[in-house]
Amino acid sequence: MIKYNENFGWEIYAETIGKAWIDLMEAVLSYGTVSYDEKRERLALQNVRIKSEKQEIPDDIILRFANKENVQAIIDLHFNNSKMYDFDVVPSFPAGAKSYYQRVKDGKMINFVIKRLTTFPESKKAVISFINYNDYKAVLANPKDDYLPCLVSCQFRLLPNNYEVMNSIANFRSIDVFQKAAGNFSALTLLGDKIAEELSKSLHRCIKLGSLDMMITDAHIYSETLKEARKVLKKYDKNNKN
Repeated sequence: MIKYNENFGWEIYAETIGKAWIDLMEAVLSYGTVSYDEKRERLALQNVRIKSEKQEIPDDIILRFANKENVQAIIDLHFNNSKMYDFDVVPSFPAGAKSYYQRVKDGKMINFVIKRLTTFPESKKAVISFINYNDYKAVLANPKDDYLPCLVSCQFRLLPNNYEVMNSIANFRSIDVFQKAAGNFSALTLLGDKIAEELSKSLHRCIKLGSLDMMITDAHIYSETLKEARKVLKKYDKNNKN
């Protein structure tokens, strides 16, 4: 479901992370406006709230329609690779900054979330923050060739009904819908799954993943990939009707 709220912006609701990705791509292609990101043309929507009712990996839609190499690259940047690099067809930042994985590891943030929710299941402080003050200095020092994480934060909340369901809430300052969003949604699901598994052990009860709720300030598809994005959406629509 895609709708526009004149007071709050675009809203997308889907049952799965794959459908959420497809609907987000459709929204940008159908309603996005032409704008420029440091002179690079794209279609973009501002202030998009998107919610997937479930978080499950593997996701059938992502498996069938997303670029597998791109999805795996994003997952690796969250769980394996220590350094960031940009696989965009036109890279917008140089390789070498700390990856999401390295930031979480250095800050021991997964351990923090698990310990916090184990001690206080109702806590509102179980947050992973990917941007830190060192990033601000780096961006100002090299503004034409810089890096700042697109995923700003992710919060994990156990629902008060017996604290057996954990929702994830993420904030993106920016997201490349066609090339990277399927990987981003997959990585967030895997991160939540890892935390839920560890919480199940520490709380001595089964913690299930609930919804993935996201706020995206700028959702876009660059002009170089518009043709390919439309082909993927057309292929999805064709398969969905059959």
